[in-house]
Amino acid sequence: MLKISGKNLAVISVASICALLFIWVIPNTIALRHILLVIGCLSAIGLIQTYWSELNGFKIQILPLLCIFGLFSWVLIHYFYFSLNPDLELSEIKGLWIRSFIGSIAAIGLAISILKFPKLRTYFYIALFSTPAINIASYFWASFVNGGLLKPNDFIWFLFTKIETSYFGSVAGAIAVGNLIVLLLQKNSQPKLLPIILWLSGLILVLISALMSTTKNGISTALALCLLLTLVVVANIFFSGKKSKVTSGCFAVALLIVSYGVWESHNFQEHKAWEAIFQDAALGIDIDKNLQWQKIEGSVELPRNSLGKPAVSSTYTRFAYAAVGIRLIAKYPLGYGSINRSFTGILDLAKIPHEHESQAHSGWIDFGLAFGVPGLMLIFATMISVIYLGLVSRSAVSLPWVIFCLTFLPFGLIAEISWKQYFEATIFFLTLSSAVILWGCDKLKAPLK
Repeated sequence: MLKISGKNLAVISVASICALLFIWVIPNTIALRHILLVIGCLSAIGLIQTYWSELNGFKIQILPLLCIFGLFSWVLIHYFYFSLNPDLELSEIKGLWIRSFIGSIAAIGLAISILKFPKLRTYFYIALFSTPAINIASYFWASFVNGGLLKPNDFIWFLFTKIETSYFGSVAGAIAVGNLIVLLLQKNSQPKLLPIILWLSGLILVLISALMSTTKNGISTALALCLLLTLVVVANIFFSGKKSKVTSGCFAVALLIVSYGVWESHNFQEHKAWEAIFQDAALGIDIDKNLQWQKIEGSVELPRNSLGKPAVSSTYTRFAYAAVGIRLIAKYPLGYGSINRSFTGILDLAKIPHEHESQAHSGWIDFGLAFGVPGLMLIFATMISVIYLGLVSRSAVSLPWVIFCLTFLPFGLIAEISWKQYFEATIFFLTLSSAVILWGCDKLKAPLK
């Protein structure tokens, strides 16, 4: 019987996931994505069989994985005992949830691969930046076809939507910042200039991609990551005895200059969306007085804010949907049972008038509407345990995934990460983070002591 070595299985695992990340946002590739996912899952099964014995019994680091697979168990329990729409929930279990489970197995295999064979990690990290790179390349292609550089607002929908830019940009940006922190905080050696330049270039790539797509979620998340990195570098300058304070200081200043330039450019294009964001949010939250959220977005005049101007539609509706969603979670704490249709489903059950037929546009609120407080507790427990165990381990390979979880906790409040394939991707990356914590707990310690 043919036996494939652990290294070959790892190569297959990384190759399939890298290819999957590259084609994810390219139209008409659903069948190929599924094939690559299955290949990643099959290679992962072999890797798990090969390396499971190395864990040497129960470890607290298994907690994030237990929470993730506890979520799958809760979905089944919910379907049998608490579903408010069993037919719809079963259809999603047969599709979305099976793909999510297969993706989770593939994610465990990927974690083992990049930990056991560190050279493969480079290929995976490069693949994470596929979407920002494709976005920028498609912008220049669209400009070439147009015969001149396009304004970012004219570029929307050329290849893919804003959520794809902000979602995968946030993942890539978080991993870049995590690795930059590892490199800049090394105490036993001078920071290596080339890796720092490469990771910084990746972060700038994410910023430019978000700027070209005029995605507020993408810009705000990327800039927040830059601010986090700057704060860490500045804190390190003041509280460490490193000799490379000048290098760190120059890095922090350069990062602030780049961030400021990106913000000013974005604000020039989208200043109306930001200038009264708090006033517009206040109008949206007052869902009992301002009922425009019950109509299709753009079909009615929106309320005027305290500045006397009509509220920005995207800000008003998203805060209104969030307020409605939170109220509905309190009323239906066990959830409706559908990732994609819970918001409208519960609105119908509660007999609340609405013309909106999509989600609440907040990933965590949509997930809470789908699988209630228990589902939210399991997914938040996964992220919080990854953050805690990753920080305690002081592992260089774990820290980027700590930053990923720190990023997605707030990102999930403002982005549609519980919508179709993005939910599957979220479960994949959370499982990957959890598996890195488990298999990396005794290895690859960073010199961050």
